[in-house]
Amino acid sequence: MLFLFAVLSFATFTSAQITLGTAASFGVLSLSSVTNTGPTVINGDLGTGGSSITGFPPGTYKGTEATSSEATTPLNDAQTAYNELAGLKGATELTGNLGGMTLAPGTYSYGSSAAVTGTLTLAGTGSASDAWYFQIGSSLITASGSSVVLTGGGLACNVFWQVGSSATLGTGSLFQGNILATASVTLNTQAVSNGGVFALGATVTLDSNIVNLDFIGSDNDFNLVRILLDHYHVVKSYN
Repeated sequence: MLFLFAVLSFATFTSAQITLGTAASFGVLSLSSVTNTGPTVINGDLGTGGSSITGFPPGTYKGTEATSSEATTPLNDAQTAYNELAGLKGATELTGNLGGMTLAPGTYSYGSSAAVTGTLTLAGTGSASDAWYFQIGSSLITASGSSVVLTGGGLACNVFWQVGSSATLGTGSLFQGNILATASVTLNTQAVSNGGVFALGATVTLDSNIVNLDFIGSDNDFNLVRILLDHYHVVKSYN
């Protein structure tokens, strides 16, 4: 508890400074391929540096599709954002489960892997420029049913996760922020990402997910999305 208080009290409040350039319009972007199962909804563009995008339909996306050379510039811009994130100085070093923590705007780092079990709260100050930057040495894994929640007017577009290997969002988990992973990104069944998903070295794998670039990202938004997904599967089971 004292550690969490210290994080809130002494973290250097950070304003947004990382941008995605032409990658900002992409909900999902990978180097090699995108594979989907089920009624995934991407509120943004969809792209890969390879030629294989499968599972659309039944998945849908709101935007354009980019493959091969069409994805070169956004992939380069996403890589630039990744490098800028990795180069940020003065990060607060964290250990243990992110679940249960409440973090003020700032830059945070894990020397190796990071995990979210339970609820991670990103507590804004009321400024639309509040930003959270996470530097993760290897993997990022969120547990089934876990949540990342923004309070105090924080915006998901100002949350960035630089992941040194692969990222996996657990079944039914709710996530905030842009994921930039060196390798692959996997969203398990009914995981919701309120932010772009970027696999800079491999593939993105989806399964009945929602990837949002539109929502501010309150916990109520996420609960509504999960109810809609559940409803879809109930209706589908009768068809």
